[in-house]
Amino acid sequence: MMGEDDFRPAPPELAAWFAKAARALPWRDRPAGGRDPWRTLVSEVMSQQTRLEVVVPRFAEWLRRFPNVASLAAAEESDVLAMWAGLGYYARARALHRLARQVTESGWPRDFAGLLKLPGVGPYTAAAVASLCFGEQVAALDGNLERVLARVHALSGNLRAGDGRRRLARAAEAWVSAGNPGLVNEASMELGAVVCTPRSPRCEVCPLGNVCLAGAREEAELYPWPRARAEIVEIRQTALVLEGANGVLLRRAGPGELLSGLWTLPVTEDGALRLPESLRGLAEELPRLLDGTVRHAITCHRIVWRVASLRASGTAPQGMAWFLREELPQVLVSSLPVKALRLAGILPT
Repeated sequence: MMGEDDFRPAPPELAAWFAKAARALPWRDRPAGGRDPWRTLVSEVMSQQTRLEVVVPRFAEWLRRFPNVASLAAAEESDVLAMWAGLGYYARARALHRLARQVTESGWPRDFAGLLKLPGVGPYTAAAVASLCFGEQVAALDGNLERVLARVHALSGNLRAGDGRRRLARAAEAWVSAGNPGLVNEASMELGAVVCTPRSPRCEVCPLGNVCLAGAREEAELYPWPRARAEIVEIRQTALVLEGANGVLLRRAGPGELLSGLWTLPVTEDGALRLPESLRGLAEELPRLLDGTVRHAITCHRIVWRVASLRASGTAPQGMAWFLREELPQVLVSSLPVKALRLAGILPT
């Protein structure tokens, strides 16, 4: 009989199931263990916080524009952000850009430890690239693999920290200890995505039915124990649409802001409809508050904008610039200011 911490390796039934059931995804162009690190990294970074049906066509577009790491390294950041538009979490694109420049200069690290030192690469992504591309025996512990292991071993408690996290890590290490670790990682993640799902898992067709403790007890949905939900922070602001002969005034969000580095609209934080001092010399009339609000979610933040418009002209303050209406679609990467400008009638709905 296995002891509490005698964790098993993945059974051969998992790989057999994956050979028949794997979805045809464009980055699965070579067998696991011998993948191209550039294509693999792009697929992993794009898939963070983004639905697969969105990622697949955007992956193809990205690879046409940046077919290799050197082509991204040579690009301007504005082009990189424009190609990333609509995928959200733009810090990913900036980190990928820095990574491309570092790899172009120094070459690809070929193990988990080296990959982990690259800009924007965390433990999961480093493990995925190390195992899928270089065959390193390391578990790519994402939410899908965590759920599979928690159910197979009926791992109770908080698996995000402390002893629970250490037990999960030991289970993951054992899971990839036999056979092709890249294949085991990918098959396990696929299983978690399409069979061992968070709600209503399809235990009746699971290839791990003979080894899954939670499934045998008909308690699969009890594992893993639920995580504490992050508190949603609501940010209420008034977005200012200043337009005149020079175009529409935009500002570049500063470091530490949610849209850091992106063009957006000037905002005022207070409840009163009051122009910031830097904009008062540009105003040709009082701001008019428009009907309706704009809402946008970024990570654990919910942004709610009232929108006010006014005629304005003059030299743009530092950190701001005027753009003609026809230029706006090329410079606005985030959908938040786009929504506000649609409400103001500046951009078509």
